[in-house]
Parts: sequence; structure tokens; C-alpha cells
Amino acid sequence: MQTYELRDPIHKRIKFTEQERRLIDHPFFQRLRYVSQLSFLQTYVYPGANHDRFMHCIGSMHVAGRLIGRCLSSSELLRMTLSKEEQQSLIDRVKIAGLLHDIGHGPFSHSSEKLFPRLRDLPLELSWWKKTDERQSEHEDYSVLFIETLAKEGVLEAGFAQDVASLIHGDIIPGPFFTELEERIPTIQAVMKTLISGVIDCDRMDYLLRDSYYCGVAYGQYDMDWMISSLGLAQKDGGLIRTVTENGVRALEDLLLARYHMIDQVYYHKTKAGFAHYLEQAIEQKEIEMTIPTDPYEYADMRDGQILEKLFVAAKDPKNYYAYHLMRRLPARRVLRLYDRKAEDRKTLVKLQTLCQTHHIHSFTYTHTLALSKQTSPSSDIYVEKKVLGGKEYVSVFTYSDLLQKYNEMLAFADFYVHREDVERFEEIIKQEK
Repeated sequence: MQTYELRDPIHKRIKFTEQERRLIDHPFFQRLRYVSQLSFLQTYVYPGANHDRFMHCIGSMHVAGRLIGRCLSSSELLRMTLSKEEQQSLIDRVKIAGLLHDIGHGPFSHSSEKLFPRLRDLPLELSWWKKTDERQSEHEDYSVLFIETLAKEGVLEAGFAQDVASLIHGDIIPGPFFTELEERIPTIQAVMKTLISGVIDCDRMDYLLRDSYYCGVAYGQYDMDWMISSLGLAQKDGGLIRTVTENGVRALEDLLLARYHMIDQVYYHKTKAGFAHYLEQAIEQKEIEMTIPTDPYEYADMRDGQILEKLFVAAKDPKNYYAYHLMRRLPARRVLRLYDRKAEDRKTLVKLQTLCQTHHIHSFTYTHTLALSKQTSPSSDIYVEKKVLGGKEYVSVFTYSDLLQKYNEMLAFADFYVHREDVERFEEIIKQEK
């Protein structure tokens, strides 16, 4: 099989196959060159962060290949149960899932998701889906739509495409390959899915290093080589589980702390959040026209540049408040970051909102809610291989790691902003209230 290679500042040399090259060269994937990885962080906060979803996805494919390679080398069960052809088929599915996991991102990545249509409005292959409901669609749904379309075009074989989609999206039924493997190795598909979306997955293992590098910060650094070498597979309660050695737990904790610090210092930077609100308002107030299409080919034509050009045109008129301030980098003032877990902060937020409403001060609140890790209980997709007298046992990493229990919380906070032209009046009123 012919292989190709490209250079990457994060992983140095990335090799890929002819099949992977066909997907990379497809217009659906090439559009990711024009979708920024960090949205307004790149434009207005970290000028060096000019990387895109294109290289992140190729980097994720590379990491996925390393992870599935480690699974096979560390598991006698997989090597003895699966033929060489089946092992290669498994590698191909995991790597391509890593490649295509973010293919459905819209312009400015997450910033455009509030405009997405209902899931039921997408022309999906319903036989693949466990359920489709009335919820708003997300970029993962568009990733599946693109994968389904690639199957219809013949770029991917239908069963292969369904297997890949099932690794990316929890509502997709696995195809024949995984269905048959499950009869011999229960839970193998679920375990492979954690390589794409889990505690230690190809997505975050790439973006933490990549975003940290291009932003010029040290927060996202961790030891990838040691992390991967510490991983393995084992059998527990009749199923397959992912494991980490006791020596590898510290590397895992470093990865989680790297994400924690990147969230706090980079991903939810005050300037980025404020301008994300301005973009949403520019669209909502019809300062620019933007509709997210349901047709995959029309959606594939959407890029950051199209929206930027509309914003530049709208910004010529100062009456278009949000576009004008956005394109001239005139941010609102963040007054406070308030945490939902603190009762006093919740009271303060209500007080600030009421005060601004009473005095006709323009303000807004940008809320953020996410889990640092999915490991919110002893139920885990990673187990520590712990040495005990007479052998070893497998312990949930949540139970084993004091640090994980401390930092693995639901992060819920609100940034409260005042429009720049009202800042002085706001500060005077605050003084009077004291």
C-alpha cells in the first residue's frame, strides 16, 4: 500500500495512506483549511494562533493511529482473536474517525452552532441512527452527514462509513464489521470510541499541544509519548477496558490539568467570549445575513472568509453596532467572572443585571458550562492497572486519583460585560451603590 507523508510542527512527520489521502483531498475536508481552529482567539487575542481545523484533524488522525497501535501491541486478546486483515481494518476505521471527527464544523467553529437547524431537518440516512429528535443539530451531526454523503459518492464503502460514524457519534448504530467483532470481543466498539472521544482521546491529545504551541503559551503541555506508552487494554467483567499503569497516572493528570488551564486561561479568554457574543448579535440583529444550510454541498461552501467579508461590509455603517465594534476590535468591558457554585456570585450577577436594566446600561452575560472530564463517578472508561499482592487489579482512575476528584468538576461560570460606551456611567453608579 502506497503511503504519503507531510511535515507538522507538533508531530513532526505524519504518514497517511492512499485512502486517507483521498479523504484529505476531498472538498468536504479541504474546506477545513478555511475554518480557524480558535475563532476569535486567533483574530484578536493570540495573533500567532493562525492554525486551522484542517491540520488539527490530520494531527488527530496521527494520534488515533498511535493509540490504536498501542492497543494492539499491548493486548494479546486482540492479537490472538483478530486476523491481520481485521487488525488493519480496525486501524483504518479508528484513524479515519480521527481524521473526520471535526469535519462538520461551521464557520468560526463553535461560534456558529447557535444558528444550526433542527436535527430532523438534515437529510440523514435514518437507518444508521438509533434516534433523531427535535434537538438543535451540532457539528458532530454535520460530520455524520458528510460521512453519509461520502458513502453515497462511493468515496467510502457504506459499512465502513457507518462504522466510522459510530466512533464519532453516540447515536449511530455500528456497521457489520463492529457488530461481528462484538460477538467475539464484547464492548470493543465502545472502547474504540473512547480513542476518539474519551478521557484520553486523539482530539484533545492533539489540540492541547497544537493550540498551546500556536498561542505561545505553556499551559497545554504534557508528555504524550509517556502517556501513550502507559496505556493498554484488559478484560474486566466480561468486557474490554482501557488501562493505564500506575506510573502513567501522573501523565494522565498532567493532560487533564493542561486542559483545565487551557480552558481557564485560553479557551474562555474574556476578549474572545465578548466578541463571540458580538458575532452572534450581528447575525441575530440581521446586521449580516447568515443561514446554515441543511444540504451538505451548500454547507461545504461555508467558510470563515465569507462571514468576515459580510462583517467588513456591515461595519462600514456605525449603526450596525456589533459588526462595527467587532471589526474595529472595540471590545466590551468584562466586569466580573462569576461562578455558579458560589451563592454569593449568583446573587451578585442578579444584582448587576438588575442595576443595568434599571439604569438603561447596555450589558450582557456570556455563560459557559462544561465538564473538565467525563469521569464524574467511579464508573470509568480508564482503569488503573494496580499491583497488589499476588497479582493486579483494575481500579477506576477516578477512585485512584485524588487530583482528578478535586479538579473534575462541572465548570459553570458567567462573564458579565458592559458596553464600552457605558463603562464610566456604570462605574459611577456602582460607587453610589456602595
